[in-house]
Amino acid sequence: MYRLQEIADRILSSKTTQALLDEMRKALRLVGVDYFCLVRYGQAGEHVDQWVIGQRASQKWLDFYLYKDDPSADPVLMHCREVIEPFWWHEALPDDRLKRAKSLGLPPAALVVPVPSPYGIVGVEWMAGDCRDKLSKHKIVIQAIGLACYYGLERLLGPPPPRPVMLTQREIGVLRLLTEGLSAPAIGKKLYISDRTVEWHIDKAMKKLGARNRIQAVVLAIRDGLIAP
Repeated sequence: MYRLQEIADRILSSKTTQALLDEMRKALRLVGVDYFCLVRYGQAGEHVDQWVIGQRASQKWLDFYLYKDDPSADPVLMHCREVIEPFWWHEALPDDRLKRAKSLGLPPAALVVPVPSPYGIVGVEWMAGDCRDKLSKHKIVIQAIGLACYYGLERLLGPPPPRPVMLTQREIGVLRLLTEGLSAPAIGKKLYISDRTVEWHIDKAMKKLGARNRIQAVVLAIRDGLIAP
């Protein structure tokens, strides 16, 4: 009989990250997960090594990853910021990437588990295996094990170190004009740039700040002293 509470207790009582990941691997194998990777959101432009906090993945799977130099550009990670429930990896992927995955013989089924917090989604977990039916059947169990492991690792590793957000002068200028209530066309006219360029700068600033919308981007920029209130 699969006793989730006992599994979670063993995971959370682990004294080291190695012991915790070993417990996670044993637990997940029982429900069809052969590989997994735990990611904690960092800053845009960082290498993926600064985002990964734990993994048991095949080298082929890691070599396939296209966003090593900037995980924030990964469509799966971007999709995770908009959802809470687990979803299938392929649901957030473009067709060309799916074709490449099939050609490399990667696991046909991969479940993605967003990690929620009071401040929004703070991390992501990939759970991959060969049998989608088995993963689907145990989706709730997989989610519970994954979240227990993530929070356990957070406890062992401590909070991520604060990193200064580096906005360009143009991004700061656009956000400052947003605080004045100006629309993108009005900002573009004032700065002598196109509406599309204004939206591009807003989008870049949002990604760097980890904001879900432009209002939150302005609030975070004010909080961090990047623009005056």
